[in-house]
Amino acid sequence: MSGSVLTARALLLGERLDHRGLPREGAPAADPVPLATPPGLTAFAFRWGAVVLVGASAEQEAAIVGMLRPRLTAPLPRPIEESATIAPGAEQDGIGPDGVIRLRDLSTARLAIVADALAKSAALAHQEALLAEALDRLEPVVATLRTEGRLAASSRALHRQIGHALSARSRTTARVEAEEKPEILWDHPELERLHARLADEYELKERSAALDRKLSLIGDTTEGVLSLLQARRATGLEIAIVALVAIEVVFTFWEYLGKPLLR
Repeated sequence: MSGSVLTARALLLGERLDHRGLPREGAPAADPVPLATPPGLTAFAFRWGAVVLVGASAEQEAAIVGMLRPRLTAPLPRPIEESATIAPGAEQDGIGPDGVIRLRDLSTARLAIVADALAKSAALAHQEALLAEALDRLEPVVATLRTEGRLAASSRALHRQIGHALSARSRTTARVEAEEKPEILWDHPELERLHARLADEYELKERSAALDRKLSLIGDTTEGVLSLLQARRATGLEIAIVALVAIEVVFTFWEYLGKPLLR
């Protein structure tokens, strides 16, 4: 192995990034978009809100993030990070036992494959946190149903919890397809093995499948709770109707008995 070791950092900044007008290296039509940077620094921007920087100083990273922030849709209050160490000069591309990504060279295509894996891993981490929070909000409702057989919270509180769960579900349903291959492989099929090793290292397919299972669980749970809420509301309406009918009967009966007495 020869050459200096570099640090690659993926930052998920928001839900979407407007890439139009960005200073680029070339003009590719597909993700990721390689940005024009000073020598020694490589950066890639993703339309779904991520940026990956290789060999960037803290000042350079802050400058690039500051440039991209006005272009973000729904920026995150704090970026989601994923980092890796890259060592160029290896005989073949791969990942060592120490987790270091070893590359033959630092070509744009190879770094784009690495950037794709890191950015998708950061996106998955964000989605995992969103769904975990949604499940945590629903857990007390489910626990009360299991132990006491009732909905413990008020309708408004339950609707808020369900709203948080549905919001998390909708934000992750339209997520980046982490199991999909990067488009750059169409032009560089020789990097297919590198992509497969990185996808396996960061468990992209497995984590994406786990997200799908959690999405299904949240969907089934919210539908069940909403059905119970509707049933509770219907029961309340029925009780109110019965009470009104009873009141009407009492008044009618009172008027019927009261009239003879007045005579």
